[in-house]
Amino acid sequence: MLTLLFCLPVLAQDITVSGRVTSSDDGSALPGVSVQVKGTTRGTTTDASGNYRLSAPANSRLVFSYIGFLSQEVAMGSRTSLNVQLQNNAQELGEVVVTGYGGTINRREFTGASSKVTGTAIQNLPVGSFDKALAGRAAGVQITSANGVPGGAIQVRIRGIGSISAGSDPLYVVDGVQLNSTNNSSFTSSNPLAFLNPNDIESIEILKDAAAASIYGSQAANGVVLVTTKRGKSGKTQVSLNYYTGVDEPIKRLDVLNTQEWIALRTQARINAGQAADVARATVLSTLRQPTTLTDAEVAALPTYDWQKEAYRNGRTNNYELSLNGGNEKTKFFVSGSYYTQSANVINVGFKRGTLNTTLTHAINSKLTLEQTLKMSAIQARGQQGSPNGGSFLGSSAFSSSLMLPSVPIYNPDGTFFGTPALGGTPGILNQNIIQVSTLNDITSNINQFVGGLSLNYKPIEGLNIRPFVSLDYRAIKGRYFTDPRTADAFVVRGRLQDQFNQNINFLTNITANYNKTFGGRHDVSALLGAEYRSDRNEFTNSNITNVPTPDFRYGSAAALPQSIGGGWTGYSKASVFGNVKYNYGRKYDVSVIARLDGSSRFGANNRFGFFPSVSGAWLVSEEDFLKGNRVLNELKFRASYGTTGNDQIGSLFGLANFPSLGLVSAGFDYNGAAGFAPSQLGNPDLKWETNVTTNLGMDFGFFGNRLTGSVDVFDRTSRDVLLGVNLPFTSGFTAISRNSGSVQNRGLEIELNTVNVQSGDFKWKSSFNITFIRNKVVKLIDGITPLANPDSAITINYNDFYGVARTAIQGRPLLANYTTEYAGVNPANGRPMFYDFAGNITYTPVTPRDLRYLGSEQPLFYGGFQNSISYKGLTLDALFQYDYGRRSFNNQTSFLAELAGRDFNAIRSVYDRRWQQPGDITDVPRPINGNAETRGISSLGGSRTLEDASYLRLKQITLSYDVPGTIGRKIAASKARVYVQAQNLLTWTNWTSYDPEFLNFGSGNSGVVPNSRSITAGINLTF
Repeated sequence: MLTLLFCLPVLAQDITVSGRVTSSDDGSALPGVSVQVKGTTRGTTTDASGNYRLSAPANSRLVFSYIGFLSQEVAMGSRTSLNVQLQNNAQELGEVVVTGYGGTINRREFTGASSKVTGTAIQNLPVGSFDKALAGRAAGVQITSANGVPGGAIQVRIRGIGSISAGSDPLYVVDGVQLNSTNNSSFTSSNPLAFLNPNDIESIEILKDAAAASIYGSQAANGVVLVTTKRGKSGKTQVSLNYYTGVDEPIKRLDVLNTQEWIALRTQARINAGQAADVARATVLSTLRQPTTLTDAEVAALPTYDWQKEAYRNGRTNNYELSLNGGNEKTKFFVSGSYYTQSANVINVGFKRGTLNTTLTHAINSKLTLEQTLKMSAIQARGQQGSPNGGSFLGSSAFSSSLMLPSVPIYNPDGTFFGTPALGGTPGILNQNIIQVSTLNDITSNINQFVGGLSLNYKPIEGLNIRPFVSLDYRAIKGRYFTDPRTADAFVVRGRLQDQFNQNINFLTNITANYNKTFGGRHDVSALLGAEYRSDRNEFTNSNITNVPTPDFRYGSAAALPQSIGGGWTGYSKASVFGNVKYNYGRKYDVSVIARLDGSSRFGANNRFGFFPSVSGAWLVSEEDFLKGNRVLNELKFRASYGTTGNDQIGSLFGLANFPSLGLVSAGFDYNGAAGFAPSQLGNPDLKWETNVTTNLGMDFGFFGNRLTGSVDVFDRTSRDVLLGVNLPFTSGFTAISRNSGSVQNRGLEIELNTVNVQSGDFKWKSSFNITFIRNKVVKLIDGITPLANPDSAITINYNDFYGVARTAIQGRPLLANYTTEYAGVNPANGRPMFYDFAGNITYTPVTPRDLRYLGSEQPLFYGGFQNSISYKGLTLDALFQYDYGRRSFNNQTSFLAELAGRDFNAIRSVYDRRWQQPGDITDVPRPINGNAETRGISSLGGSRTLEDASYLRLKQITLSYDVPGTIGRKIAASKARVYVQAQNLLTWTNWTSYDPEFLNFGSGNSGVVPNSRSITAGINLTF
């Protein structure tokens, strides 16, 4: 008995237990996890490294709980070390929706349509801007790279194209700052969103319907992209280092002819045009600057030079990052810096960026909190010869390298450039050494950007938050295009220097009051009221000077002959009031009403203000008694919304975008030696907002313990009062006037699915899939248009789109339509190209407009992505496939190669092998002929012959990562260590015959467009 009494204190003695809590997704530490001794008040929380330590009686049970993760109960026994891995709760994950103006809402109560992309999903991707990383990750969001230039332009379309001549870009809001996303760089392909390091992003919320986006009113017609960057967390300061490096290689090179094949083909083309065989051969050899008496054996000995290999090279990517994250309950901070460099797969094209990002949250007292964000960046972009958006520029390596005649050397034996202008150029139409041009010309843009915001959150009473906010988005661009006097384009003028300076100041301030109150335990009411003012100003200067004494002097003072000097100012202001009332009953029924009144200086005096309301509702069926607790169907919610948003991106990007309603006069005219003005635009005081009316029906669901979750949305988005230019009689002194005359409709279906396929012990396999079907149609154009004299009786209008590209809109058809004569193949008897006339008969000479037909659109029929993530312990494999189907586009780049030596260009082998050679050949490629046109026929490249299917399926991203065990990481004092290797654009399946099917048509199709790269990178991330 005495022995037992002495033992009792020992049995009751506490044991100190410690350990680390990590996430099952990636093994990362979880700070702030609650660790509770079950049945007691004892407990603690994990520190910033996920570590905890507490005392508890032996054989106790510890309960680990953390928001967004499943709680876990573990028997302690007599252990003194206990590590725990928490599983994500699929139902709670991503429940918070960012709604704008500092607001968030539980996704279960959200009544609109939105998609969310986490910062983790896009981290460490070798891209210059975050928008490019969104491709294939969200339903209803189409991402298209304009080209493969690092940090280059990206096009984002949310639920289709909503305007004809106005802009269709979404509004971007970064930490409350509404960005000016206009690309004002003249010489390089740049992206105003490239200022932000994608690894600084916490989440991206994409608002797609009027119920979600109408709080932003006149800017929200094309959707809203809300970017939230990383914030500091209380606890021990964490220091993170991240580095990755890799190579960027061309996705493909075009297979073109060698010297002997080209000589034979060019000779045959001349013979087919009626030239004698001996004369044709001599003419071709003379073009190549070879003796016309060369024998067959001497021709066979001529070398072939690979211009593509010299122009398309492997680029290099390097990224360096340092971040600090920490604070206490009163003050939290996050600071990061990065330096990113990427050279393109084309010679002398590249991108460098340095960034500094800081966020600070400070609780002044229990009622007042200060929030500050500051993002600064310095970018240097190097562009290609010609235009930043491509084009048929002879000196452009991206355009001309495949077209160079194969017998032409690149270098002289002494290593100098062959075919310089001083020596007569190179043989062939191009007549210049494109490698010399790309090497010597200096085309750069230096972009300095500042984006910052400051807000106060004041809570005078419970449930009320008053939030004043002020922000500045500043961007300065200094561009230079130096054309070296040793190159063809500047040889005659002895060098050319073009300078650009562009400064944009975007100031915004608003104040909001948000009140939340629960009545009777079942009635939740919240109300938001706000007012806002925005001012956007842009100033620019440019100059063009020639005649420099030496290429070593590349500043304006060195040039002798000024050609032009220009400059200007533009800007607009906007004032708004807005409100949102939300009501929830019993956590089952939700209603939201939004209204916004905007006034803008851009519109006519009679329609300066626009009113944009929306109403939406949701029913969480799974909370009803008849479904609650169902083991199969865990979550079911129906959503419906109707509302209007406005589009204030009016006018051409390169025109008078801020003044389309005003009667304008322009200066710069000379009249008998005196400076003067002249009328330049006829005013329209009745000009008003383009309005989007959107209806959305949606369903969210979860099955089998939420191992299968997803959403389905159907929508109708109709744009009314679309801005168009109406032609005027020449006697008026003006060519056109801007009027609200058109209508465009987008109807679609979106599906998002997320599955947990396998979850067994340390092994987990998750998938996500999204697809968007969309039908775009021009509903109405200008009244009184005379239909075309063809079977379609097509009503068309020629217009310049937002980017200044000349296009044609067809009533009843999609925008970006292909409207041309239809190619019918080759006459097997004589090899001549044939076409269909209006009645379906064969003709050699189709007539315009009688024989024009609609042959698809540059818009896809559907697009989306499919992602898989497989993890085992610390090893994770992620793969993302992106697809785009149904887009048809003219292959302008390959069309030059498809001439089959009709002119002095090289030819592509895939077309060469299919050419007609003798009577009876059945093929789609006509015989080669000098000048590319038969007698009494049109060009063999006319009509739809070069119209191709631009659909593709691409392995967009694949990543293999390994989270190093903590026992190893702690040897270098690291709380977390991760190594990874990844590839982008690794594989592409497509019928497109040129370099890359992903591009934007800025007027020249894919001619000269730098194609996307295949990137392979490896990196390491350390957290201390």
